[in-house]
Amino acid sequence: MDLCNRVAIVTGAVGTIGQGICRSLRLQGMQLVVADLSQEACDRLAEELRASGGSALGLAVDVTSRVSTQKMAQTVIEAFGQIDVLVNNAGIIVVAPVTDLKESDWDQVIAVNLKGAFLCTQAVAAHMIENRNGRIINISSVAAKRPGPLQTAYAASKHGLIGLTQVWCQELGPHNITVNAVCPGFIDSAMWREQLSPAYAPGFGCEPSELVETIAKAFMPLQRPQTPEDIGQAVAYLCAADQVSGQALTVDGGHALW
Repeated sequence: MDLCNRVAIVTGAVGTIGQGICRSLRLQGMQLVVADLSQEACDRLAEELRASGGSALGLAVDVTSRVSTQKMAQTVIEAFGQIDVLVNNAGIIVVAPVTDLKESDWDQVIAVNLKGAFLCTQAVAAHMIENRNGRIINISSVAAKRPGPLQTAYAASKHGLIGLTQVWCQELGPHNITVNAVCPGFIDSAMWREQLSPAYAPGFGCEPSELVETIAKAFMPLQRPQTPEDIGQAVAYLCAADQVSGQALTVDGGHALW
């Protein structure tokens, strides 16, 4: 698919990975819908993307709400006339032993990471089916390939996204819609700085700020962490690819195979 002037919705867009995806798709000439919880944050990123040329719309959305996701899809159709790509990137994590994980935390992680992808996909699927064209890309995680401890809800949700990818690939393929997943590896982000690094750094004998680099050097053949742009490039590839569907592309420097 030629990506120039195609319309892409990116959820969780103002986070570290979301911004990398938006900027990479903008470089391909795509029109971006920057979707996240904060309208103000979405507007700031959309303004930055517009400054580089092309169109971008900031749109507040709660991916756990059917009303909100349906409104998002309708607003985008009214603004651009089409939805060509949906990137289900919104995601959160709670790090805790299974014995201590609160039911409310489990529910919230599953609601954002898994139910959110389901609701957003439902919101755009009928439009894509009618147009006989579309790309749906679910941002999973290396935790779906090689999960670590303390990630009960997160790993379950990210495994679930791969399952949804494989089901939707079969259901939507006859309508010329591809469905794929990207599994990011180790990226310096708020998720790592606030939750993963403080929990795991003592076991690696390093400071939390050094953990991502430490893991990369010890457990990745390429020996370097990934960047938001790496994930964006993978998403851009899957947007353009016409004969790739049902796949989970892992971008982790080879970690999952180590």
